[in-house]
Amino acid sequence: MRAKIIKPILFITGMFLLLYGLSYFFLPYNSTGEGPYKKMKGILSAPPHTIDYVTIGDSECSTSISPMEIWRTHGYAGYNCGVPGQRLQDTYYMLGQLLQKQSPKVILLETNSFYRNFKYTNALQGAVDETAKNLFPIYKYHNSWKYFNIDMLTTMNRKLPALPKAYKGYQYNITTKPYTKGPYVRKTRVRQKIGDQPLLYLNKIVDLCKENDIQLILYSAPTPLCWTYEKHNAAAAFAKKNALPYIDLNLHTAKLGIDWSRDTRDRGNHLNYYGAKKVTDYMGLYLSTHTDLTDHRKQKQYLSWNKALKKYLTLIWEA
Repeated sequence: MRAKIIKPILFITGMFLLLYGLSYFFLPYNSTGEGPYKKMKGILSAPPHTIDYVTIGDSECSTSISPMEIWRTHGYAGYNCGVPGQRLQDTYYMLGQLLQKQSPKVILLETNSFYRNFKYTNALQGAVDETAKNLFPIYKYHNSWKYFNIDMLTTMNRKLPALPKAYKGYQYNITTKPYTKGPYVRKTRVRQKIGDQPLLYLNKIVDLCKENDIQLILYSAPTPLCWTYEKHNAAAAFAKKNALPYIDLNLHTAKLGIDWSRDTRDRGNHLNYYGAKKVTDYMGLYLSTHTDLTDHRKQKQYLSWNKALKKYLTLIWEA
C-alpha cells in the first residue's frame, strides 16, 4: 500500500523537476519582461515622491504619451504605466501600489480600458494560467525551441538588457503602417454603456484620486480602430457627472496634425512615435496651462532626469 502511494508522488515530483529544469532552456534569449509588474518595478525604482504625474491605461496609453518629451519641454517628471490589455481593476490596484511610494499630483487616464469587461471566470482562468507560466516557462515559451542553437548555452548566464529606462514606460515604435479607411468621426447621441464591473473600478479610481488630492484627467488617444462616438459620449457623460476634464483627441486630429499615412504603426490601432510626439506635445501644453506642476529641470534632485533625456535622445536619434 505504501509503495502505491510513494510511486505516484515520486513520479509527480520527477515531472515537476523535469519541467522546471527544461524551462531554463525555453526562456526567451533576449527577454525583457512584460506586464504591469514590469511597469511597477520601473516607477517604484524612482526616488520616493519625485513623480509629478502618471499616465495609465491599456496599450492606447502606453503608445500615445512619451514622458521624456514632456520633461524635455516642460520639466515635469512623469511615468507611463500603460500596459496592453490593462483593465480598470488592474489600473486601480496599480495606482494603490504606486501611491505607497509616489505622490503624483496628476493622473492621466486613457479611456479605452473603460470597455474591457471583467469576468470572474476569465480572471480565475487567467490567474491559474499565469501561475503555471511563471512556474514553468516551458509552458509560456513552448515555441522557443525553433530558435534555439548551441551557441546560446554560452550566453544564458549573462545579464540580459532591459527595456531602456529612459523611455519612462513609453512604448517606443517607429514602424509605419498607414490607416487608409478615411474619416471615422461620425456624430451620434447614442452612448456605449460602460460595463458594471469597469464602472465599479472607475468609480474607485475617482475616489482614490480624491482621497489623495490627485487631479484626474481623462483622455482618449487617436485610434480609428478602437474609438467610436458612442464611446466618446459615455466617457464625456461620466466626466461631466464627476466634474472631470475629458480630452478626446479623436475630435482634434487635424489640430494635432495627425497624418494617418505616417503616424500609426498598425493601420490605425496604435500611434507610432511620430503620432505620439504630437499627442505628447499637446498633452504637455495642457498640463502646463491646467495644472500647477513644477519645472524641475534645474533642480539638483532631478539631475538623473537630464541624464535620462540625453540617453532618450540618443535612442530616438534615427527617428
